[in-house]
Amino acid sequence: MEEVWRIREAEIYPALFGGEQRGIFPLSPELFAGKFGVKEIDPRWPFYGVFEHGPTKQRPFWLYATSGYSNPWDQDDDAYDPSAQSGAGIEFILATTERGDWAIRCLQNLLAYDLVLSAGYFEGREPLEEGDRIPLGSPIDGKENCLIRGVILSRASSLPADFNLPSGQVGFLTFTGVTDRERDFAKENGTDALIARLQPLGFFPVTDPHRASII
Repeated sequence: MEEVWRIREAEIYPALFGGEQRGIFPLSPELFAGKFGVKEIDPRWPFYGVFEHGPTKQRPFWLYATSGYSNPWDQDDDAYDPSAQSGAGIEFILATTERGDWAIRCLQNLLAYDLVLSAGYFEGREPLEEGDRIPLGSPIDGKENCLIRGVILSRASSLPADFNLPSGQVGFLTFTGVTDRERDFAKENGTDALIARLQPLGFFPVTDPHRASII
């Protein structure tokens, strides 16, 4: 298992994302208790976290990626199958126009939320999946005048799509910030319809916390 972590965090992520790397920013028990009221957590969850990657010549924005979901927690090394999925088979991305601790906290919160959902703490709610629209309950960067108060979850063709570990395959899903009005539009018309409006304006998949609503 440790070899899988090292390969992902020290080799694959720097090769995929480039830029100056900072992390890991782990999930804390206090996050689960304070944000979701969950005090008894899976002992593996504090080993999940977020990495920050600075801009590059090819990518002029900041990129944040989770680490831990693709860990093959329940597999022995001799049972790895490179053609199957590694762990949960996903990691999450958040791309932003600026560097900020708010981006780390946002992705930590969303990662923790999905872990709680996957563990069945919220009866009747399924784990996050492509196309979902998630309200944040407050401005994404914590500033009162910020209109970005939710995210959509999708695959972004302009960002890395997947990678391979000795333990299996992993795909990326990307969170993109949206306003309340945009989220309402996506509820009525579908997430793809909103993306079709955001992308030509440069607001997908990169989150700009300072932008106005397009709806």
